[in-house]
This record gives sequence, structure tokens and C-alpha cells, in this order.
Amino acid sequence: MPFHTQLEVRLLNDRSVYPWMTLSPLVFESDLTGGSYTVPRYFRTDGASLPAALVALPVIGPMLFARYFGSGVWLGFRSGVLHDSLLRSGEVPKHLAHKIFREALYSEGYPEDLIETYYAAVVDYSKLKD
Repeated sequence: MPFHTQLEVRLLNDRSVYPWMTLSPLVFESDLTGGSYTVPRYFRTDGASLPAALVALPVIGPMLFARYFGSGVWLGFRSGVLHDSLLRSGEVPKHLAHKIFREALYSEGYPEDLIETYYAAVVDYSKLKD
């Protein structure tokens, strides 16, 4: 399993840009790059922000919400925290951070449609921000 630690977070402020804080390091080993990536303790994150944008899509948004929101948290939250850390730290180029995010989702055993939807969303959103 490429994640070597569990994600432990605390909600600090639900109105903050980064409402969650990691309580311990989150370690992911990538087969894609051969590298190991650590989200540090006390890292502030929004977890998985892109799913909220997906919900706003006309017609399919509500369906996506029902499909990808499980037990009160977005499916892939842990992978989202890793992605957020990789992007904000600049440890790897943006395109590689997206691929590691995709790899992390696959390593967690999520369905292919969820993974490919998330991956396409981060790539498209990234293009909008550039």
C-alpha cells in the first residue's frame, strides 16, 4: 500500500480557506516516481476542494454529489490532502502532482470513474488558473 500512514486531521475553522490541519505526517510512496512524499504535521489544507466545483455542473452535478460524497467526507480526501501538499510545496511540477494524486486514488482502490473524473477536474482546473 503506497500510503504508509493514516490521515489524521482536525477541523479548525469551517470558514477558513484551509479548514483542516494534519495531526501527524502522511507518507505516500510513489511507484510512478520512485519517491516518497510526506505531508507534514500541522499542514493546513482544504482536503479535496475540486469535488465542490464538480457539484456545480449543470445536470450531472447532483449525481456526482451522490456518487462521490461518502460518510460525510469526499471520497479520496486523503489523496486530496497529498495533492494539496504537493502543489503548495512545489516539491514536484504541477503536472506530476496531478499524476501522483491519480496514482494515490488508484492505490486506495477507488472506482475508475471517480479517479478519472477527479484527475480530469484537477488538470482542467489547473489550466484555468494558469
